[in-house]
Amino acid sequence: MNQSSGGGDVLLNAIAAAVLGGTSLFGGRGTVWSALTGALLIGSISNGMDLLALPSSVKFMVTGAALLTAVTIDALARSGRQPAGRS
Repeated sequence: MNQSSGGGDVLLNAIAAAVLGGTSLFGGRGTVWSALTGALLIGSISNGMDLLALPSSVKFMVTGAALLTAVTIDALARSGRQPAGRS
């Protein structure tokens, strides 16, 4: 095992793509198409930052901010919904 495993942005991009695609971190299901849409969105953001020649630290912060925004919106939407299940 390499000590630098997971040191890149692949893991962050994979989680961000799934969450931006609509899969909830609080449990739930997503579709392949929504994950691909999220990956396309993350790829577009990353490509734009590459074209602007931004440093990798800024790329991490922007991707993290997009992930944080998606999770916050999901949490707020979940708190407004009625809990489903048996009583």
